[in-house]
Amino acid sequence: MKIEKDQSQEDLTAKRKRGRPKCFNEQEALQKAMLLFWEYGYEATSMSDLTQALNLSAPSIYSTFGDKAQLFQHCLEYYLQHEACPIEPIFQTAKTAKIAIELYLYETVKRLVQDHKPTGCMLVVAAMNCSEENQSLQQDLLLKRQQVKEKIYQHLQQGKATGDLSIHANVQEMTDFYSTVIQGLTMQARDGVSKQQLNQVVDYAMQTWHVLIKEN
Repeated sequence: MKIEKDQSQEDLTAKRKRGRPKCFNEQEALQKAMLLFWEYGYEATSMSDLTQALNLSAPSIYSTFGDKAQLFQHCLEYYLQHEACPIEPIFQTAKTAKIAIELYLYETVKRLVQDHKPTGCMLVVAAMNCSEENQSLQQDLLLKRQQVKEKIYQHLQQGKATGDLSIHANVQEMTDFYSTVIQGLTMQARDGVSKQQLNQVVDYAMQTWHVLIKEN
């Protein structure tokens, strides 16, 4: 009898440690939080905003995702997986470097201006004008943007190595140019510029291709 009693006590203790089961969908909560950070930025989004949007208490958010900074990181990963332009598949399947860049720019425009979603790129707009105490967050986003830029550079460099690009092409200049175009597109999208206008910018950007690769 004592053994059964001890076992029952252990089971009860284990249940208490596990706590109550979560009664919400974590992915849906992440999506809602991501939309807030994407629209208003990290600092302008308060815990009060998050609890109202997610319909969760602050303790529930903390126990599941951590503090606000940790929740933002979770949202950032969600954004990269579900909302950011998929650079790897585009670069892997495009037949030439020019087609890869062109497809990536047009697909980026689609992601920057969507119905019922914030405009612009979360990697650019979510931590703009952060205070000094959140500089590490800005640095993390900068690193992620630089990783995208590095992928563009590597793909163009590969095109040059395989003969797809002229040996006279300056890959660094091309990377700088198209990376600047991408960031310009996101700021224009935030300012309310239409998808049609942004696509026209992409048209002009691609018309300069022959100049950038030093074609005669």
